[in-house]
Amino acid sequence: MGPRKLLTTVVALGGGLFLFGAAVLRLETRLNGVAGQFVVSRCEVSESRGDDEWKCSGSFRADDDSFLIPAVEVDTTFATKPTGLVPVYVDDESSTTAVERDNGVWLYPGATGLVCLGVGAWNVRSALRRPKEEPTAPVPA
Repeated sequence: MGPRKLLTTVVALGGGLFLFGAAVLRLETRLNGVAGQFVVSRCEVSESRGDDEWKCSGSFRADDDSFLIPAVEVDTTFATKPTGLVPVYVDDESSTTAVERDNGVWLYPGATGLVCLGVGAWNVRSALRRPKEEPTAPVPA
């Protein structure tokens, strides 16, 4: 395996693990977390991906009014500055991070992570299955 393919494999496996891990954590919060409303108190522009997006913090109130978290951040950015209540999930009353109630927050990174892991695994498989070159006998003159 040449240096380019090795670098591609390492980046694909590392990125795939990161993206898939983030997706699993968000999905777990969505499935087992507490539903509630995020009230925006402060937003700032996040220019990390070229487009202006909004990173916001605020408070969380559970839908059943069982608890209130005064300071929480949403773990993703918003395309437009949110106004009003945003439906989210948190793990429990000690959470500092909320997850939006949108399937895209776990589905897109999870699918991308699986594709990256597949590319990395394919590269490893092809490197391990490559036939060994046999030494050639000198050709008689």
